[in-house]
Amino acid sequence: MSDSTVLVTGTSTGFGRLTVEALARRGHQVFAGLRDVTGRNERAAAELTALAAAEGLRLRVVEIDVTDQDSVERAVREVTEAAGRLDVVVNNAGMNFAGPVEAYTAAEAHRQFDVNTLGALRVNNAALPYLRAQGHGALIQVGSLAGWLTPPFNGLYAASKAALRSLTEAWHHELAPYGIEAVILDAAAYPTNIGANAAMPADQQRMALYGETMTRFVTDLVARTTAGAATIGEASQVSDALVALVETPHGKRPLQTLVAPPAQYAAVHALQEQANAAARIVADDMGIGAYLAAR
Repeated sequence: MSDSTVLVTGTSTGFGRLTVEALARRGHQVFAGLRDVTGRNERAAAELTALAAAEGLRLRVVEIDVTDQDSVERAVREVTEAAGRLDVVVNNAGMNFAGPVEAYTAAEAHRQFDVNTLGALRVNNAALPYLRAQGHGALIQVGSLAGWLTPPFNGLYAASKAALRSLTEAWHHELAPYGIEAVILDAAAYPTNIGANAAMPADQQRMALYGETMTRFVTDLVARTTAGAATIGEASQVSDALVALVETPHGKRPLQTLVAPPAQYAAVHALQEQANAAARIVADDMGIGAYLAAR
């Protein structure tokens, strides 16, 4: 299907930027969600607008701050008024807090969840009345392998993605009777700028307690990533998978899509299979198996 109307959040760079460009070039009507289009994302907004004009693409920038319910509702209303419909939402907006959990305040933790988890909740809540009225639609969340396996010094990010995964499973089961699919794509650490833009803890005194350990951890991680760059792959692997999910016929989208290098894929896919089997057993034992949608 190459004529869907798609709203993608977090499109200034990385997976989001690649996805909106690819979808638009394949003929979809695409709304590229950006926050602060006259400030920090002014250049990205101008580049996307220029690209649309140069290539004759149905690609339009829409301002959306996923942490602001009014902003979210205005953006969704703008999309539906301009396009007359909304077929797919891709919740890609995200940020990363990198550091020891002890060094973060509850307010900082709230900020991490506000963007990565509650942001998707706000966007989907705003979109669902339109999708329900149409009797069809898809909500695609961009998750992470960290939502399954928590690495050190990335606990807040991992927790926010694990919560997003749980929300997606609930949406998947609850919305299926209304013709709406909710699915998640879990991506490995492909090269984007999310790590470079990671927010550090405000409590530098507690952060300093982990100085030597964190230094070794980051050094080892960078060395491993650099040495394995040829096998990690490009961020376009994730955007290609998102495009494929958008274009998958209704009723055929799997709950979980995994994009990762071979060894990571095998390990997490096995974990997903075990979790899915366990979910079915527990639901059947509780007498609620009939309420589960196909996974």
